Amino acid sequence: MKRRSRLVLLLCILIAFILWVVYTLSNEYTSYFRFPLEVETNLDGRTNTSQADNTLFLRGTARGSYIIRHTWRKKTPQIRIFADKNLLRMYPEKDGEFYLLADNVHNLVNDALGTDLQLEVILTDTIRLEYKATHHKKVPITLVADLSYKAQHMSFEPIRIQPDSVLVYAEESTLALIDEIRTRRISLTHLDKTVEGIARLEVPANTRLSYTDVNYEVMVKRYIELSFQVPVMTANVPPRVDLLLLPDKITVQFRCPFEDAVGIKEDDFVLVVDYNRFVTKDSGKTIPELQQAPAVVSHIQFIPQFVDGIIQNRY
Repeated sequence: MKRRSRLVLLLCILIAFILWVVYTLSNEYTSYFRFPLEVETNLDGRTNTSQADNTLFLRGTARGSYIIRHTWRKKTPQIRIFADKNLLRMYPEKDGEFYLLADNVHNLVNDALGTDLQLEVILTDTIRLEYKATHHKKVPITLVADLSYKAQHMSFEPIRIQPDSVLVYAEESTLALIDEIRTRRISLTHLDKTVEGIARLEVPANTRLSYTDVNYEVMVKRYIELSFQVPVMTANVPPRVDLLLLPDKITVQFRCPFEDAVGIKEDDFVLVVDYNRFVTKDSGKTIPELQQAPAVVSHIQFIPQFVDGIIQNRY
């Protein structure tokens, strides 16, 4: 009976100890921690990642279980953050060497630590980094897009891309083969209003880009088709020579934004046949040159497309 009582007592003590350990480890404590730090950035013409020369020393709050695990680990996990180039400062007269002030990356480090550790203060005041210069090339960006519009709608200007160029980092032999960077194909159908969006860039093999996406804007307007009878004039006709055109007026058909239609007039169009170019034509036919037209018009057509010319000498 006494033996059983002792076993019960020991079991109660063991359970109490386990409960005490669980309770103790679940409480939060303030402690000191050290972490290796890797910083990614977007400096132009340089590598994009660097391992900090000095270990990040900080004070934070965590559960007892986390503190014990961190203390007993043979290899401390690395913290990785992204710091915009505006936060970096270059050491004077030291090419490629930069530093970060701890106050500027407090929130970045806190986010990288996750929810198990609440950062209180970074005790390392300056974080030393190195970003070496690397081969790079600036090339234009081409938007790859399939577009379709609703009836009576279209774009009167090219698609806007921002930014319109990108830095490509690679070996010199690879850079020599790259003249542009294309976006992933986007498909926009039945457009009847201006559309904005983000397009991802296609990253060529063995390269790195200064950024991986661009903003685009497709300007869409409702259009109307109009036409005017416009006289065809001649230019550079020598003295004592007449260049007679048949017909001397042609129909100019075009599209323009609906809201701009009222302001467009026949006099806004200037059609010219240049004598020097006409005499090089064996057929006696030529297409008038459109020397002036409103900037907002598009899809211009001439009816008829050709005019006949007769040269007469005056004596």
